[in-house]
Amino acid sequence: MNSAEEIYKLMTEKLAGVISAADDLWLEELIEEDPLVRSKWEQLSATFVPPPPAPWLEVIDFKKKKPIYKVLLPWAVAAAILGAAAMATWKLAPWKKEIKQPIAVATVNNEKHVYLKLANQEVIQLDGSATVLNIAGQQIANQNNVLYLNSSSHLPEGNNTIQVPAGKKYDVILPDGSVVNLNATTTITFPSKFDASKREIAINGEAYLKISKQEHQPFKVHLPHTAVEVLGTSFNINTYDNSKIRVCLVEGKVKVKAGNKEVIVKPGQQAIFNAPKASLHTQPFNASVELGWQKGLNSLSEAPLNEVCDAIFRWYGVKAVLDDPKLSKRKFSALLDKSTPLSFLLEGVKATTGTDYYFDADSTLHLK
Repeated sequence: MNSAEEIYKLMTEKLAGVISAADDLWLEELIEEDPLVRSKWEQLSATFVPPPPAPWLEVIDFKKKKPIYKVLLPWAVAAAILGAAAMATWKLAPWKKEIKQPIAVATVNNEKHVYLKLANQEVIQLDGSATVLNIAGQQIANQNNVLYLNSSSHLPEGNNTIQVPAGKKYDVILPDGSVVNLNATTTITFPSKFDASKREIAINGEAYLKISKQEHQPFKVHLPHTAVEVLGTSFNINTYDNSKIRVCLVEGKVKVKAGNKEVIVKPGQQAIFNAPKASLHTQPFNASVELGWQKGLNSLSEAPLNEVCDAIFRWYGVKAVLDDPKLSKRKFSALLDKSTPLSFLLEGVKATTGTDYYFDADSTLHLK
């Protein structure tokens, strides 16, 4: 282990308190012997003052398998951000039935606001608008980025859609009391009222759902290629990559269906549907990586640069492209606070993958 990237990772692990004893000993010796490494360690540790750790950030893995992605605890995020910027100066080597079954259509646009499109085609801006909306002659609460619907909220009959643009999040409380937290570039479609025997919505993007338990009225979430059936539970869905859909269960029990395949998911597991291979399986998931967005953390785990471009658009609303498709073979990992400037992220990509960047006249970001 001698690359600058590996040394930097060990430094952040040491600051986070998750470094192994063997790696800690090796790093201590290297800091002692190498002036350049010692200088970088002093710079990184001098700017780091850890606040109390957040207990929610944990690896959910009931089978005690090795986590897929070793992450930094929240109080080490600052160090990771500062470190990514510092690395840029450290000469590194290159290293997704009609009205009864709503369908959420993926949309990629340059909208800057959150919109509610009613079944009668009326469009209402949610963010930055009045805290009480007048819809079809009735008042509906909409404040603090939450749209409050209830059983008496009689929206125009049909399917209604909420679209969340890049760089924003929004929550909706459905008529049955279920709560849906919507991440950036996410669309949810839901009926004006649920049937007496079932509840169905559709989501494309990423969302965390807390479903109100109603034993005789099961809840179904339609996703691209798949569907999730629940009674009462909390889970996260991610369809940003329609070829690899993920459903992570926090509590309760869900059934995920894809064609003629289905799996039962238990707490601490995620169901993954691989569209190209038509495979559906379960495995443990890392809560820090999969659920961190709710706490204001953005994560990438060994992500190809084309996925990094997609993430940049979701997080910052900036269109990013690869000048050479071959660059998608390069991978990048990061756990960043949502307030991290784009420039820091780009310098981290440059430092750890050897990939430079520039903006063209249309403000499109290019990785080259």
